[in-house]
Amino acid sequence: MKRVLAAASLFILLLATGLSAPHAIAAPRAACPAPDPPGAPAPPAMPLLHGLRVGLALGSGSMHGLAHIGVIEALEARGVEVKVVSGTSVGALVGSLWASGLTGHDLEAFAKKTDLQHIGEWSASWQGLLTNDDLRARLEDIFAGRPIESWPRRFGAVATNVETGGRRLLASGDGATAVQASTAMPVYYEPVEREGERLADGALVEPVPVRAARELGADYVIAVDVAYRPYEARASGMVGYGFQAMHILVNSLGAQQMRSADFRIRIDAHRTMVDCGNFALIAAGRNAVREQWPQLERSLAAAASGAQLARR
Repeated sequence: MKRVLAAASLFILLLATGLSAPHAIAAPRAACPAPDPPGAPAPPAMPLLHGLRVGLALGSGSMHGLAHIGVIEALEARGVEVKVVSGTSVGALVGSLWASGLTGHDLEAFAKKTDLQHIGEWSASWQGLLTNDDLRARLEDIFAGRPIESWPRRFGAVATNVETGGRRLLASGDGATAVQASTAMPVYYEPVEREGERLADGALVEPVPVRAARELGADYVIAVDVAYRPYEARASGMVGYGFQAMHILVNSLGAQQMRSADFRIRIDAHRTMVDCGNFALIAAGRNAVREQWPQLERSLAAAASGAQLARR
């Protein structure tokens, strides 16, 4: 009975606090990224990177993950051939759609017609307030029964075994369940059952899945970190401090994992989202690649040259 009362108290507390992340710190308004003007010339395409298996590691960050779409669009526009995609949480959602065959523009259209911010239905269990079964159903329609290993790009989603704390890389079988597990934030969503395990958000163990991309066969990894930053949000109330603690832990772990990437794209997205709206994040992702493109192009070319020499 005590356990039931405690769970009920937590439920009421979460409802009372509105289930919101910490409020943004009062700061000068963000300069909203401008969308590409209609008819703007495409950037020059990069030559094919013979012998280089490029991977894209898309990190966690909730709605900040819309910036991943802009990153993908910018890489596509420049002809970067990505063969491996790994994703954690929202990175798994965006990455799975791309790896399954959608284009960057398809992803943008999907995001604009889908209310990603309010996916979930009330759960009848005490393991989470919501169930994200509706996300799985939407993805099942898109993937149309095709298992992960049949997709045009190699893909894996990172999840966490909530019983053991173990990391799981889901890289075969049902893609919809893999993404559902990787995005199942504790307390918000109930864990997802898969192959006898109870799985939850991969951000608990690998917020930026560089290691996962390597395990999937990438020998050059571009990592994209869009996490909430502790300095972007002011904690308020019990749940607010809980969110802030999670942001601190995720940022610490993510920064550690980013160091093992070959190229790093780090986007501070929260101020843009608050001041300019969710979809401004897509332009922010494109701009991040545009600004770093000279360095990324040189890095890719050098890596491809090294790969060719190693084969001789």
